[in-house]
Amino acid sequence: MKEFFGGLVASASESVWAEYRPANAKGASGIPGYVLAPHANTSGTAGGAGSPQGGAQGWDAAVNIQPIPPSIAGTTAAGVAGAVYNPASGGNTDAAFAAVVTQLVLRNIVENLRRGPVLAQYGSYLRAKSVPGTNKFVYTAFADLSPAVSLLEGVPPETERLNFDSNGFSGTQKGKLVAITDLAALISPFELYSIAAEKVAWNAIETLEADLAALTQGADNGIGITSAATTAAERIIDIVVGMKMAEVPMFPDGTYHAAVSPTDAAIIMKDAGPLGWTDAAKYADTEALMKGELGKFRGIRFVESTRIADGKSVVFGPEFFAWGDYQTVQAYRVAPGGDHADPLAQRGLVGWKGMWGLSTVKFDGTPPMGPSQNITAERWTQADFTP
Repeated sequence: MKEFFGGLVASASESVWAEYRPANAKGASGIPGYVLAPHANTSGTAGGAGSPQGGAQGWDAAVNIQPIPPSIAGTTAAGVAGAVYNPASGGNTDAAFAAVVTQLVLRNIVENLRRGPVLAQYGSYLRAKSVPGTNKFVYTAFADLSPAVSLLEGVPPETERLNFDSNGFSGTQKGKLVAITDLAALISPFELYSIAAEKVAWNAIETLEADLAALTQGADNGIGITSAATTAAERIIDIVVGMKMAEVPMFPDGTYHAAVSPTDAAIIMKDAGPLGWTDAAKYADTEALMKGELGKFRGIRFVESTRIADGKSVVFGPEFFAWGDYQTVQAYRVAPGGDHADPLAQRGLVGWKGMWGLSTVKFDGTPPMGPSQNITAERWTQADFTP
């Protein structure tokens, strides 16, 4: 051993491993930093014939110039650790990495097929107000006054009270949560948090649309307008007449809207085509298309939806259902770590929550809120357009 800059170094004849030791331990002047101190190597890896180790366990004392070769037993590799990587042959390509590449390609060609929100469209709902201290939402309507009377000279008419009716419904809290581990975010070729954000937003819309479909596809058939006509075109005309007789207002575009099943849509377009059906693609440039819109005929714009059952089309005017939320629908992202549940920052969360309720608009008819055909003031009907 030789002393050097306050530490020790090995002589050429000694087999050593190394550790750091302060260089100025013995007061070497003007020499900061660290130097190596010796440790005998007694457990090195044996080398083959002609290697610096000379086939012996540990380092060759005369050629003490190389570190111990690391093990490959715990190495993650694209192919086989310790072998030449040859992606052309694929003989040593790890299956998991191959799957990642395959998914990366598929991502560019696969579309997410899903059903668009057609019932919960803009203008189709009325906002209900929550009642403080309860879980109820309430909406109210005032009845029209009775017909005016002929006045007697000098005598005022009798006064009349304002008649109104209210209806209510309750709601529940809903939500969805997605968890992503730190390794998934690191290894995945996809932007997982971006994907999760989009899926969470869609899930909120999907949940509302599914709730509304359940309301309109059950036993309640709204106004209950029927037609015995023998063609789809004639039935459409009958339904439009019935909606007008029920004093259901039209949307600002001058039409009613209808959600129909794909099967019924095909029958309607085939039957109504020669009689004035207008494909959505042929609308004027200023007319905005609704999601899933097929076209219009005789005062109805038709939207296709797989949520609608055959023979149970939904024809509606504006504000045909009431919707209210106790707490605004909100989205959340919780970054990995930050609490005792995730002390090593291994999982992030993306989700949404909201508390809402909905109901089709309907009163009990006392006082009457519409004409004799619609005293309950409903603004929708189930319709069977197929003979």
